[in-house]
Formats: sequence, structure tokens, C-alpha cells
Amino acid sequence: MKFVLMRYVKKGSSLLCYVLLALGLVVAGCHSNHKKTSGEQVSEKVMPAYYKYLQGTIGNQKVIIQLIKYHDRYAGIFINDSIGRPLEIAGKKDSSGLLTLISYDHYNPVDTLTGTFPQPGVFQGDCADTAGKHASFTFQEIYPAGTYRWNVYTLSDSLTYDSTIQNSPKARVQMALLWPEGEENLIKDSVIKYYCGRNVPLTNPAQVLHSPVDSFFAEYKNLKRNMQNSTAGEIPAIFNWESDLDMKILWNADGIVSVAFQSYQYTGGAHGLSNTLLHVFDRKENKTLAMNDIFKPGYEQELRQALEEELRKQYDIPDNAPLNGDHGLLFDKRLALTKNFYLTGKGIGFIYNPYEVAPYVVGQIDLYIPFSKIANIIQPAYLNMGN
Repeated sequence: MKFVLMRYVKKGSSLLCYVLLALGLVVAGCHSNHKKTSGEQVSEKVMPAYYKYLQGTIGNQKVIIQLIKYHDRYAGIFINDSIGRPLEIAGKKDSSGLLTLISYDHYNPVDTLTGTFPQPGVFQGDCADTAGKHASFTFQEIYPAGTYRWNVYTLSDSLTYDSTIQNSPKARVQMALLWPEGEENLIKDSVIKYYCGRNVPLTNPAQVLHSPVDSFFAEYKNLKRNMQNSTAGEIPAIFNWESDLDMKILWNADGIVSVAFQSYQYTGGAHGLSNTLLHVFDRKENKTLAMNDIFKPGYEQELRQALEEELRKQYDIPDNAPLNGDHGLLFDKRLALTKNFYLTGKGIGFIYNPYEVAPYVVGQIDLYIPFSKIANIIQPAYLNMGN
């Protein structure tokens, strides 16, 4: 049996870096620690990627888009200033250069933005909502005080179980991370710990990105060694492993950064498992925020009530119906509080991962509470963000 390795590394960086890449001078930090063995085929490419913080209006509504370009696809976060709740946005350019972005609320399309970049840092076009109403938009790339700039690093990789078998199972990985510019060690240390599983003395984000890939492939190779007695016909499709790691910036203003570390992994079995880990960084205080930093003492009962009301609203659970049981949603009668939260300028959100409070089929639960609804339990320093 032979392993086949194909690797593509795409690094978003400065114009100077692109020039050096064109000259073939930037190679450090873009190579895997994986040692090539007999039969393996290694290929690497560097592709442009970027992060843009776009501010503008759709009609008369103020909107922020944190747009990330991953080679040929786009993703990011869309926030209407009047609401403050981050929505995921994704899209692609067509052959004519027209970019279409769709914002999603719990997987349901909300707005479709179609436009172009007529000049660097300016995104203009038309927005259509689900009711068919249209409004023009103009966004500019602006970084106000208290806003971070980020570099984007991505990696795609695959490892074939047995190259002698047609349509052999593979282990596939898709990795992406955002690396803050400047000496933002608090955030960088958290990124390293998430991707590497521990604090390690790495300063090159490309190396950080390779660490989980090497670990994942080591597990896959160990699987192969344990299956040496199997014949080719006995290799089942459950050996098509997948691992995806990603980051999204849910809020990036006023010295506050809310980061979502997202993962999906399938290593056999009935289904894969997704997970979102949230961190909120306070740049002014140089700390990762905890619940007691955000809330006043004795907040638990009022916060739980607000979260349960939002849960009932999202999942159409009547006020007099139990939250658990045959007609409910949760494992328990009451919704447990979680420390997995994010902040925006207008509110706070909490994410519950699959199996945490409800069965797998429910999926991820994302509950966002406007500050206006729980203002009396929020510390004033965070209540006034975005104003």
C-alpha cells in the first residue's frame, strides 16, 4: 500500500509578500513538517487570500461586513448595526468578476448582495432581500481605532489510504486561520493553543496551520497500520476521513474582538461532529473576558430566563410547553448556562454545541440577546460598546 500526499498552502499577506512570491523568494514557513516517504507525491502552492473590514450602508441601514477571501471563495460576517447580531455570509465571483454574497440566519438566506470592487477597498452594488426588495449599497475598507487587521492563512491537504486502489478512501483536511497584525500576543497565543492543542513556541502561522494536519494524518496512518491484514476489497468508505478547522471574527471594534474557532471532524461512524469555541478579547485590558467580566453579580436567573425565551422563539416552542421531553428540545427541563459566548456592539450571544444540551439532530444552538433586553445585569463598560 502507498500513501499519496497533495498539499496546497495559500497565504494572504502584504503586497510586498506577493511580489516576493512572484520572484520565488518566499518559501520559509510554507512547507510541511511531514517527511516524504517512498511513493508519496508532494505539491505546494501559495495563493492570495485576505481579510477586509468593510463599513457602509444598504439603503439607509448601517452595515459592517468582515469579508475573507479564500482563493476563489468568499466568506465572513455580516452585521446590521441596528440589530448587532452576526450573520454568516458566503459567496463567489462569476467569470465576469461580479461578486455575489448571501447572508444566512440559521442556514436560511436573508440578503443577497451582488456587486463589484470598482476601485481598491470599495465594494458597490445591489442588495435584494427575501421579499424581493432592492437597495443599493456602498462599502469602504476602513479600520477605525480599536479595530484589528488580519492576515489569512489556508491549507488544503489529502492523504490517500491506498493509491493502488481505484477510488481509494482518503483523509482530507481544510484549514484556515486568521493571524492579527502587530504584537497581539494574547490572541496569537490562543490561536496557537487551539490549532496545536497546547501552547508551543511557534511564531510562524504557516507552521501553526500544519500542526493539526500532521497530527490528523498521523492518526490516519496509525489506522492503516492496524488494518494491514485487510484486503483491498475490505476497505470501507468510513475511512474517508475529514477534518476542517476555521476561524471567524464575529466582532472587531472598540478594542473588543470576538473570535469563533470552528471545527468539523469525521473519523468513521454514523456522522461527523462539529464544534464552535468562542473567545472574547479585550485589547484595552489585555485579557480574555469571562462571564463575570460582562455581567453584574447575581445575573444567572435573569440571563437564563432571557435565553429560554429566545430558545422558544427560535424553535417555535409554546410558552406553556416543556423545553424537554417528547415535545421539547432539550435533555433537561431548564436550559443550562454556558460560558461559550461572544460579544458585539449591541448584544451577547451564546453557542451550544451538538450533544451539549440537546440531541445531535438539533445541531448547534446560537442564542443572541440584545443588551437592551438585559441591560440591568450588564457591566456599564460593555453595555455602552458601539454607541
